[in-house]
Amino acid sequence: MDIEFDFSRVNLQYLIQFRDIAKQNPELAAAVFGLPAELVKLLAEVSLEFLVSLTSIKAPLFIPRTEPWWWSRLLIALKDARAHEVDTVIEHANLAVLDTVVGGGKQ
Repeated sequence: MDIEFDFSRVNLQYLIQFRDIAKQNPELAAAVFGLPAELVKLLAEVSLEFLVSLTSIKAPLFIPRTEPWWWSRLLIALKDARAHEVDTVIEHANLAVLDTVVGGGKQ
């Protein structure tokens, strides 16, 4: 089965957001996105015009960084319409990102 997906818009929006964070706070961007500071600083200098040129890339440029157990817990809670559990799982994701940034660890 040959199915084509077009992630070009998602890639572009992600890169724009990432670039904006990199411009404001390169150290934060490096920690959150898991890239070396040198690459983050390069991204901060890329123009929107050149980011848009990347829309020719249809494959996803980014993968979920959260562990599979987190996704399992989230998707089951969503499927079962357990709003409180969804809130708890989302809070955990936010804490994990904060820990990565503040503690210097990797997700």
